[in-house]
Amino acid sequence: SLLYSNPISYGSYPVVYPYVYQTLPGISEGSSSGPKFYPFSTKPKVDEGEEEDEVVEPVLYASRLAARNLDLCYFLGSDIFSSHVACNENWADGTSEGVKRYINELTFETNKLLGENNLRLSWKGPYARHDADQRYPTNPSLDTTSVFSKGCDAVIFLVFNKFAADCQTPVDGHQYAGQNKGGMCETQAGTGYAIVVDQGYLEDVWTGPQILAHHILRMLIADLPEKEKTCPAKTSLLHPHLYPGQQKVDQCTVDKLNKSKVSLRPCMQN
Repeated sequence: SLLYSNPISYGSYPVVYPYVYQTLPGISEGSSSGPKFYPFSTKPKVDEGEEEDEVVEPVLYASRLAARNLDLCYFLGSDIFSSHVACNENWADGTSEGVKRYINELTFETNKLLGENNLRLSWKGPYARHDADQRYPTNPSLDTTSVFSKGCDAVIFLVFNKFAADCQTPVDGHQYAGQNKGGMCETQAGTGYAIVVDQGYLEDVWTGPQILAHHILRMLIADLPEKEKTCPAKTSLLHPHLYPGQQKVDQCTVDKLNKSKVSLRPCMQN
């Protein structure tokens, strides 16, 4: 049986995950009719003594993925300076250490979604994209191959929504939440990367970890036929739409992970 009760619904506007790698800018900004993203959480702070909202827990399972490390290498562009990261007092201290705290927290929250007993995420970088001033990565394969010798199991390119300097005004954000190409252990070939849009906050949920978790799972089942890479439940991290705060590793996801042979690849053996 699943290890959680039905989560709360956070709204009716899903953000699409594209499943087929598209020519950029396929992750273009959305229209004003969609959801609004904020550089901060709109949820009121919980007073002392009040209960936090229920945490959506992943299904835990014993498989060949258990207790294995996954090394992620992050690339950034200059859009981070106008992102929600620049609006967070814990990250925006004007130093590289602040950016590293952001990436560490992003990775940590993503690992919680995936299940810390299922995978152990670690990270390297961040590295500057060769085209850092461009809105989107123009040649992600070039940067991906450049870090092959650094032991990257997968490469993550972070893209951000652009927020105003007041750190208050919401934006329409991107129509798509990211793209991925290839699977784990493919950096030498210039694949095995994901372009992940950390949209900031949708209502009270930080969308970045959930989007990143989705694309990591996609790369972990890269060898399955395209029609088998989705799960029907809206509460699944492999559902084709993002429902903030609701999705997790469900039994459908576990079944696909166990069916895939990606975890048998050499870089997944440590």
